[in-house]
Amino acid sequence: MHLQDRWKLIIDELNPDRVTSVDELTSRLGVSPATIRRDLNELHELGHLLRVRGGAMRVEGKHFNGKSVVEERRPDSLVGQSSFLDSTIVNAPVKRAIARAALDYLQPGTSMIIDGGTTTYTMANMMANEPYHVLTTSIPILQCLLDRSKVKVTLPGGELFREQRIILNPYEDGMLQNFSAAKIFIGCQALTKNGLMQSDTLLVQSERRLMERADQVILLADSSKIDAPASLSVCPLTAIDVVVTDEGITPAARGWLENAGIEVRIARLTSEDLKAFEVV
Repeated sequence: MHLQDRWKLIIDELNPDRVTSVDELTSRLGVSPATIRRDLNELHELGHLLRVRGGAMRVEGKHFNGKSVVEERRPDSLVGQSSFLDSTIVNAPVKRAIARAALDYLQPGTSMIIDGGTTTYTMANMMANEPYHVLTTSIPILQCLLDRSKVKVTLPGGELFREQRIILNPYEDGMLQNFSAAKIFIGCQALTKNGLMQSDTLLVQSERRLMERADQVILLADSSKIDAPASLSVCPLTAIDVVVTDEGITPAARGWLENAGIEVRIARLTSEDLKAFEVV
């Protein structure tokens, strides 16, 4: 059973009024208690269920329509953006490989911006407890860095978009103007010859401001994002310094990225990446 299917089944089995036990979920899904506990912990960390002793409870207002997580009455979402849960479980082993490769660009003492997104979240979740200074727009990234006592974390002010679990500010004011970063780690809706692309104007505005505060732009994008459809340009290729992607990138795409002066880093998928998402 794929991770995506298993997570959907788990949330469908949960009830907002009582605890569904690990034993119940183990019996219904036919997987090991260790797998269920790991899934519950990850889903709780992502904010998609409430983890309690012995099991979990459903978060009110969420259900699956058979294809994706649906939030009832969700005006506070971004145009054309999948929910954080849906994005997290798409190409998960590849995103883990990309995130691991991105760690090579970190040095203790680095100030950085980590933009909201599932690949950037995976990178943050793999970071060591070192004296970094991280500014992030992402609630899940904040949550995964809470226990890293040496990492200083800064959040900008703004509006919370619950489905994507990010904070965006449409205005020029705020502490971002006083933050300077050596690097920004950022994702995208698509990467084309026109540059880094997104689908929501507020997200475009936010990411442009974040990029202005960083000396080096490092894009984490699995190969499915290259030449994917998207309508709004965040920046041209010349504004990107590094693209970390996977072995699925075509020679042609690598060519036009390198011709634009971009360092292309290929993340190699390992057995450990696959094992992290296996049923045990």
